[in-house]
Amino acid sequence: MRAEQPDERVSSSPKNPIAAEVLLFLCRHRVPVLTRLVQVMLGCDINCTIPSGLLLAHPYGITVHSQTRLGQRVTIMQHVTLGARRLDNLAPVIGDDVYIGAGAVVLGAVCIGNRARIGANSVVTKNVPDDATVVGANRIVTSVSDVLE
Repeated sequence: MRAEQPDERVSSSPKNPIAAEVLLFLCRHRVPVLTRLVQVMLGCDINCTIPSGLLLAHPYGITVHSQTRLGQRVTIMQHVTLGARRLDNLAPVIGDDVYIGAGAVVLGAVCIGNRARIGANSVVTKNVPDDATVVGANRIVTSVSDVLE
C-alpha cells in the first residue's frame, strides 16, 4: 500500500495576504516613503516593533501606537485600534497568541494576557487575564459562569 502524502497546499498556520506581507516587510525595514505610501493605500498606521508571526488577515484600517508591544503569533483583524488613552503616551502590551477581532479598540496602559480573545467591536480599557475573552465594553469572560451572570 502506498502511504498517504500530506497535501503541500494545506498549511499548519494561516498566512498573511500579499498586501499584509508587503506592509509588514516595509514596516520592519523602515523604508520611509514606500512604507507611508502602502500605509496610506491600506488606511493603516503601524509604527511599533513588529514581532514574527503577526497575522493581519485583512490589513485595512489598522492603527497601532508606536509604544505598543505585541507578543508572538498575534492576530489582528481589520479596523483595530491599539493606542494611548490620553496624551500620556501609555500604550497596550499584548501577550502571545492573542486574537483581536474586527473593529476592536484597546486603549491605555493595559496588559492583554496570553491566549486572550478580544471580540469584534470590543472596547478594552482594563487588564485582561490569560485565556480570557472580552466582549462589548470591558466585559471580560473567564469562565462559562461569567456568561450566565
